Amino acid sequence: MIFNSKKRKQAIQDFFEYIESDILPNETETEIVNGINRQLKSGIELIENNEWGVAFENLGSELVEHYVIIDRKGTELVKKIIKLCKLDKKWEFDLRRINSLGYKTGSWKLTDSEQLSKEHKYTFYKPSREITKNLKVGNIVKLTFEFDSSNSEHPSAERMWVEITEINGEKFKGKLDNHPFYLHELYAGDELVFEHKHIIDHDLEISEPNLVDKYYDRCFVTNKVLYDNAPINYIYREEPMEKDEERDYVDTGWRILSGDESDEYMDDSENISLVSLGAVLSRDDSFIELLESEIGTSFERNKNGIFEKINE
Repeated sequence: MIFNSKKRKQAIQDFFEYIESDILPNETETEIVNGINRQLKSGIELIENNEWGVAFENLGSELVEHYVIIDRKGTELVKKIIKLCKLDKKWEFDLRRINSLGYKTGSWKLTDSEQLSKEHKYTFYKPSREITKNLKVGNIVKLTFEFDSSNSEHPSAERMWVEITEINGEKFKGKLDNHPFYLHELYAGDELVFEHKHIIDHDLEISEPNLVDKYYDRCFVTNKVLYDNAPINYIYREEPMEKDEERDYVDTGWRILSGDESDEYMDDSENISLVSLGAVLSRDDSFIELLESEIGTSFERNKNGIFEKINE
């Protein structure tokens, strides 16, 4: 029993020393530093009185409150404390800010965003090689990390930034610049190998024309078209809604229907969605050449599948 007490005490002391030497020097906000220091000081007394668990939980609560996230070294110390002091395993995830306990270890992989952008050219953009050839060591890029999870309420992928440390042609090495929220086995600072096809964003001050931006602005479309896969047979352009300064998009004025919606159906706002033009073009882009038409024009698909201008 005495031996176990010594191990518990040492485990808590090791965690306190880790916070003081590895975490505290990286914090710049006075409030956070003062709060951690108070818990470190009061915790020493608790440890001496064999109140190891209370000392750890008080310090842990301070870290969680101020969003101070521990790294791989800290996690290993916390796992040891949880086991020796029989504390709630949730501390391991709270101190890392992990949101999903359903992650399946070993399941993650980088998304081939080049293929994804080809399949969804109107709604998913990735930088071209003309852009990524300008990347240098020190730039940061964003990648998509796919993974499996038993928690159906959480996403199956997480987008994170990586700082480039080495470039060899289209091959890159980098350090993870984010703390993951779902992907348990990666930590900020971990080294990764990736390629051009994985890059979805960057910190370069250059851009290029792309279909996602071009067709980002909104249109109204019936849910028969958007969700029930009904064919698009009738489109018209009316005066757009007044621009709202809080939105980063505008209404184009385009209204897109199957053409057989009843008046009753159209009177129910729940049957109509406001989405990007790109979201509709991903389903059917046969009318894309008409999108520059002026306000007040209407088009209907004829029996040959061609859109014809109609007078109303």
